[in-house]
Amino acid sequence: MSFSLEDGLESDWVAVRPNVFEEKERRKFVFIVAWNEVEGKFAITCHNRTAQRQRSADKAASRSPAKQLERGSPVRREEPVQEEVEEEEECSWAGLFSFQDLRAVHQQLCSVSCELEPCLPAFPEEPSGVWSVLFGAPELSETEVEELCRCLRDYLGHGLDTCGWKILSQVLFTDSDDPEEYYQSLSELRHKGYEEALSRARKRLQELLEKHRTTEAMVDLLELYNVEDDAYNNVVETTTELYQYLLQPFRDMRELAMLRRQQIKISIENDYLGPRRIESLKKEDDDWQKKAHMAVLSIQDLTVKYFEITAKAQKAVFDRMRADQKKFGKTAWAAAIDRIEKLQYGVAKETLQLMRAKEICLEQKKHALKDKMQSLQGGTEAIAMLDQLEADYYDHQLQLYEVQFEILKCEELLLTAQLESIKRQISEKTEEVVYYDTYESMEAMLATEDMAASIQMQREELGKLQLKLRQLEAKRGRISAKKAYLRNKKEICIAKHSEKTQQRLHTDEEYRAHHSVQQKRDKQQDEEEQKITWVSQERQKTLDRLRTFKQRHPGQVILKSARLRLSHGRRKGTACPAPNEDEPRSLSVSIQTHGLSDIGEVAVFQTPKAPKQASLAQHEGSSLSPNDITSELPPVSSLPTFTHEKHEPEIKSVQPCSLPCSSPPPPPPPPPPPPPPPAKEESDPERVIHVKKESEESESGKPVSGPLSQLFDSSQLLNARKQLKKTGALEGIQKRKVSSPMDEVLASLKRGSFHLKKVEQRTLAPFPDEDDSNNILAQIRKGVKLKKVEKEALRESFTLLPDTDPLTRSIHEALRRIKEASPESDDEEESLPCTDWEN
Repeated sequence: MSFSLEDGLESDWVAVRPNVFEEKERRKFVFIVAWNEVEGKFAITCHNRTAQRQRSADKAASRSPAKQLERGSPVRREEPVQEEVEEEEECSWAGLFSFQDLRAVHQQLCSVSCELEPCLPAFPEEPSGVWSVLFGAPELSETEVEELCRCLRDYLGHGLDTCGWKILSQVLFTDSDDPEEYYQSLSELRHKGYEEALSRARKRLQELLEKHRTTEAMVDLLELYNVEDDAYNNVVETTTELYQYLLQPFRDMRELAMLRRQQIKISIENDYLGPRRIESLKKEDDDWQKKAHMAVLSIQDLTVKYFEITAKAQKAVFDRMRADQKKFGKTAWAAAIDRIEKLQYGVAKETLQLMRAKEICLEQKKHALKDKMQSLQGGTEAIAMLDQLEADYYDHQLQLYEVQFEILKCEELLLTAQLESIKRQISEKTEEVVYYDTYESMEAMLATEDMAASIQMQREELGKLQLKLRQLEAKRGRISAKKAYLRNKKEICIAKHSEKTQQRLHTDEEYRAHHSVQQKRDKQQDEEEQKITWVSQERQKTLDRLRTFKQRHPGQVILKSARLRLSHGRRKGTACPAPNEDEPRSLSVSIQTHGLSDIGEVAVFQTPKAPKQASLAQHEGSSLSPNDITSELPPVSSLPTFTHEKHEPEIKSVQPCSLPCSSPPPPPPPPPPPPPPPAKEESDPERVIHVKKESEESESGKPVSGPLSQLFDSSQLLNARKQLKKTGALEGIQKRKVSSPMDEVLASLKRGSFHLKKVEQRTLAPFPDEDDSNNILAQIRKGVKLKKVEKEALRESFTLLPDTDPLTRSIHEALRRIKEASPESDDEEESLPCTDWEN
């Protein structure tokens, strides 16, 4: 059908939907006709009795006790009520009709069925024009009205039986008709026509294939093969027409998009446009590019479906012929061997084209996934989306490997078919029997020119066939190598996929473990916060109780802290008796010495004021208990003591003396040591000696403000001075023996201390005859001048982004994994050799 004829049909004809007035089930309708005196018209009401009975049965069932228990909330019960109202509107119809309206309805019903022409009752004539104004409408008696209503009711019942409910309801009670309900577009009609033609062709081919079971003679089977070839060609032709019709809109869209993009490119390059117009044109270009891409994808999908139909039909014919081969012998089957070779070649070719179409579709999907992975933006679900895209990519890659395996199998089948054909030809030529005329000798026969030419031609043909056989064998070897390569790449892809899966599972387990630990921490923190809140609440309650108690009993109770009572006692205390001689005394002495100085200088020497403290203890004895006094004593820290065997101070813990209940509190701690000396004296470590001496019970009370010689023996002081002098002399000898920086480092390691010296930076003087550009060290000292990179350029250079962003790093790792899992031909844009099947 030409395009001009199709355009003429679309402009002059309409297509009606088949079975548009067909009723699925028979229903009972009742008409009620009455005369409306006010309007002067017939009131016609129609009820659907079938639907009404069904609704009444549903209501009775809903009112049963079992259903009442199953009732839900009142809100849910409102919905069935609204549905019932809608059903009531659908079950009843009504309208007012004059005599003229009923005559017009009768004409429409008569166009459907001629049986209704004599059935319309005779209505009185209505005056028109001036006569209707002068004389009005004709008056009818009650008997005439009742007779007209009965006849009209019978007429409507007969019209319902003849034309059907759909037509009658559309004529009587429908105000506006929707043409889409009755008509369909010619394109849809043409599409259905192509599909019906294809189904008829496939059904015809299937019937011929079924005839093979009843055919026993080889002659009949050869005739059936010819008819079967025609049926298969008809299937291919109808399939091509259908898919050419389906592909045409997408081809037009692709051509239109490419043409529009070309016009936009020319307009941007040649016209003088503003920035806004250029930006709008670029957006339009992107839209057309997306439309072209979607059209290409649709074309590829339809191409795959086309080859699926043709390959399936070809394979069915080939399988049926292979089944026929088992019923005949080799000699009888020799007449059909050419056809089975052609069918084998055709099946391999159709399957090869189908697999290549699938390969192109999978490649497009892979590139789309890769583009999505590279265009991911930062977000909470970006990493999860990346993992999902990578998993989809692996699935498509595995499918692509399967398709490529099928492609290689089809190519191998093609080569096998050609090899079998060539081998058969070679065997036929070698086994061919040629009868020659009688000659006396072989030399005489070869001397004849015709005989020599025929023998030479036969040898050349055999040589060509053998050469082609070797070439096909070499091709099959290369295909086997490609299959091994794809098998290895598939194993790598599976390994990468499993590795990624295991990594994801491990990450999920770590996340769960960390999450559980974090939950425990959060729980503990919540418990602590609740505890703190409870303590603060209890404290506030206590303060409130104290406040209310103070308000109720003012001036009766005064609460003071221990520190306030202590200061009050000191202010009131005047004199106290001398301390008891049996009580122990505590002295705190701090002696600070340097490595080369004598130990004769007392840094800190403090003694408690015994009388004052004794009076204070006596004053507070009535108000404070012994436990309170003991609790207010400061803790006694461990004091280092100097030993003669070691040069370094040794820490010894000294237990505090157990004081009686009436003992005074100890003196305040000594002041902190003075700041360290300057840097020159840092090499001599500072030694601090703390001596705490407790008097025995047998000693008598002596004034504590005596000289230091009363505390230490002179012999002990002399021994300490000699030991310090020896230590300083040894350090001086070691300093004099040091001759190199490495010796100083070793000596410092032995002593356990480190001395770092500040090294001054040495600057080498440049050579007089050498330029800085030729001196590498000078260039290194100068450094490298960095250029300022714009943000847009940095954004465009995706590969130069730092891997500090986890999403970017994940994208790079995913692309690296899929590159390793994909065959090398994907990156080099080299695919398996194939013919131009698209044409």
